[in-house]
This record gives sequence, structure tokens and C-alpha cells, in this order.
Amino acid sequence: MHAHDFNVRPDGRIRFLIRSTEDPLAQDGPNVIAGLSRLPKQISSVYVYDKRGTELFEQQCGTPEYYLRRVESQLLTSFACEIVETCGLLPLVELGAGTAEKTRLLLLEYAKRGSRCDYFPIDVDSATLIESAIKLTSDFPLLFVHCLGTTYEKGLAALPPSRQSRLFLFLGSSLGNMERPEIDRLLSRLFDCGAQGDYLLVGADLDKDASIIDRAYNDSVGYGPRSTLNILDHLNRRYGGNFVQANFRYQSRYDSLTRRNEVRIESLRNHTVTLSSLSFIVSLGAAELIDAEVMWKFDPQELVSILDRAGFSLVRQWIDLVYRYGLFLFRRQ
Repeated sequence: MHAHDFNVRPDGRIRFLIRSTEDPLAQDGPNVIAGLSRLPKQISSVYVYDKRGTELFEQQCGTPEYYLRRVESQLLTSFACEIVETCGLLPLVELGAGTAEKTRLLLLEYAKRGSRCDYFPIDVDSATLIESAIKLTSDFPLLFVHCLGTTYEKGLAALPPSRQSRLFLFLGSSLGNMERPEIDRLLSRLFDCGAQGDYLLVGADLDKDASIIDRAYNDSVGYGPRSTLNILDHLNRRYGGNFVQANFRYQSRYDSLTRRNEVRIESLRNHTVTLSSLSFIVSLGAAELIDAEVMWKFDPQELVSILDRAGFSLVRQWIDLVYRYGLFLFRRQ
């Protein structure tokens, strides 16, 4: 048993292989300074997802314009049976598991077949892992959850050896929120931590009419812009800052040539901001842009090529032709 194992349920159906009790951003101050010192300035998108930012993002996901979660859930509802029949009843490993709501659609297929399922969710938010694991094990009596409350890389490295192949899940178009070198590094880590015969199910948003993408990130209620501008409030709370949201506005733009949507925060006037706990002052000019998030929209063949270079061969794909969102099932070579 792993040195960090401990049970959450008395029947042993929930345990932590790694449980992070530390704030994952506790030592991140130097990165914040570096990002705000470069040109163009940058703030990591991880600062979107404090409690308030996560609430706003969840509300954005429920808007008519934000198709990504809705369409991916529809695809899983339609094709979960085919996915399970193709892969077999394998242990599941999920990167960025969160509340695991979409994963339920696959777990239902295991339950229909009366099969035990070992599920290894990886997420930096240990509290959410516990909440979702309790709900899942209550609903699925043959489910065993082995939580890894840490980063993708550390979670993959901590997976116990397995005699079986495994099905890795990377849903929500999360691959598209990473820069290309980051994608390559993660896939290399995934290859090294897996074994021949493993499967990888990727949810990916695809290139499409720019107006559909623009509406998704500029929803009529404004949840998307508010969740991004919440970055400033998060920095204020964490680092004793004096960002004023009224001095900034949200900007989202899709470039059809690069198939890249870029979200930025625009300074509306010349001013300075102090992050007192970091002893750092940053000067901002009128119309100066701060990079906040990136969302790649893949060409299907391009995505297949990226995965193929990393050692994963395409097995099946399911694409929604209206919104051009896809599920892609790969197998480790």
C-alpha cells in the first residue's frame, strides 16, 4: 500500500493515495511577479478558479451560448456504451476530475454490467475529490475510488502498478487550455506512466465558425467575463493587492488562422497596482493587455497527429457536427 494511503469510508471504498493539505498556490508569488514583469504581461489562468471564480464558471457552463460541457455530455450519453465495449471494463484514471459529473455516464455502463470499477481521480482540489467520491460511491456500490489530490504530473507518477490496461480520461477540452509545449510534456508523462494497451479518451473542441466561439466566451449574462476578471479580486485577496475591476475590461478574440482563442484583460488607463505581500508594484498603460487564458480549437487531423507523435494511435472518434466538438479514443502504442 502507498505510504500516503488512508481510508475515508469505513468499508475502504474511498481512499487517498495522495492528499494535498497545502494550498497549491502558496509558493506561487515569484511566478506572479514574473508574469506581470514580462511583455506582454501574463496572469496564470489558475487564478480564475478560486471559490467565486469557479461559481461563475459553473454558471457560464449553464448558459445557452456555452456549448462545450453540454455537447460533451451529450456525446458521452450517446456513446458511453460504445466506449466501454471498445475498451473493456478497465480501471479509470481521470485528469482534472473535479465533480466527475460526466464520468458518471461511463460508470453507469460498468454498473449495468454488474462490474467493479476502480477509479483514480486526479485533481488539486482534495475537498472536491472527497465530496464527489462520497456521492459516487453512494450511487455505485461496486465503485472503489482512489483519490490523488495533486497535480497531473505527480498524480500520474503516483499511480500504483497495474496488471490491467487502464482507460485514461482527459475531458472538458482541457488539452486546449495548454500551450503546445505543455501538451507535449503532459502526453510524454502520460505515456511514461502508462503501459502498452492503455486507452486515452480526450474531449476536444474543434475549429468552427468564429461567431459560435465568440458567443461561448462572451455569454449574454456576462458570466465568462466576470469569471476572468475575478482573477484580479483573487490576486487582491491572496497578495494584498489593490486591483480595481473598473479599471479593466475583458477581451476574448478567436483567430481562425491559428485556431486559437485568447482571453485577455485590458487596462483602461495608466495606473499602478501594488501587491503588498509580494512587495511588488506593477505599472499598467492605457490599452495594455494582460494574457489570461488560451483555448486551442483543434483540427481533428492535427489532434490525431499530436497524439500519434506522443505514442497514442486513434481508435474511434465521435464528433458533434453542429457544434464541432469531439470525443477521441486513443490507444497507447
